[in-house]
Amino acid sequence: MDSQRARLKVNLAEREFEVEGSESFVRAYAERIEALLERLNGPAEPATGLREAAPAGFEAAPTAPQTFGELMYHLPRSASDVDRILVAGYHAQARTPDRSFSTGEANRLLADQGIKLGNPSQCVKQNLVAKRLFKHEGRYRISQTGLDHLRQLLGVGFAG
Repeated sequence: MDSQRARLKVNLAEREFEVEGSESFVRAYAERIEALLERLNGPAEPATGLREAAPAGFEAAPTAPQTFGELMYHLPRSASDVDRILVAGYHAQARTPDRSFSTGEANRLLADQGIKLGNPSQCVKQNLVAKRLFKHEGRYRISQTGLDHLRQLLGVGFAG
């Protein structure tokens, strides 16, 4: 009998995932989680089969938009350039190993969608002042305030 308690926690920019139980129970999930993390570090793929693979009693979360274009589709027309750079930063951050982004990376995502910002650096600065971003090793990360703002902006299009 396995009497030791164990816990495995994955944060992924505060969306979090936690397994707690006996050491053998947690170990049973470790391989699956490592495989999932490897897939997340690779190119984005549509989330398929998650519901069928989930153990009894677990419910898979609804899938979020997989591409930046899909995410931008949910942004209201009234969104400002400051909002657009925040969405782009969120998408860029989710695809980097250190979960951070640069102004240039976010601006390139927008440019690829045909969106030209007048002053991307100023938009990032305004998000910093609003505490939607914070600096991280010369780059930026979305704060909890920023995630809350994105939830308001994107509604059902945002699972972050």
